[in-house]
Amino acid sequence: MLRRITALLALALAAGLIAAGCGDDDDTTTAATTTSSTTTAGATGATGASGEPLSKDEFIAQADAACKAGDKKIDAAADETFSNGNPSQEEQEAFVTDDVIPNVQDEVDAIGALTPPEGDEEEVAAIVDAAQAAIDEITADPSTLTEQGAGDPFAEANQLAKDYGLEVCGQD
Repeated sequence: MLRRITALLALALAAGLIAAGCGDDDDTTTAATTTSSTTTAGATGATGASGEPLSKDEFIAQADAACKAGDKKIDAAADETFSNGNPSQEEQEAFVTDDVIPNVQDEVDAIGALTPPEGDEEEVAAIVDAAQAAIDEITADPSTLTEQGAGDPFAEANQLAKDYGLEVCGQD
């Protein structure tokens, strides 16, 4: 996903635009059903999920499916929004506000709604917390994703996701 959006928005959406917990758009991830609802991850490591803990493989498959679904929506919006060439700063920020933030929020909510594997609650909560902090940052200032050199607000969440073993979420 990043490859296409970066190509579309090379001017201003540099380095890690939507590594926002998103990944590439290949079709190798197993689809899984996820439930999206707003959750709050707490300092205790609780993600707000309930139910039987998933195995790590099940958790990864379902989390990656959520990210893949969000990535497809963001890709489609990017194709539609930026098909005319170089976007203005206003168009870029509208894309971030109207498309990136809600779709990445849905991804984070879906991951937070999953019941993590037993013993992995703190690792999963750290991923969700870091991603939510990045979403909050870009919600407050969408130019965080559109200005060159602004850095990647999702760097921590992406690294945590990769370290945990997610194969779509957090990948460039």
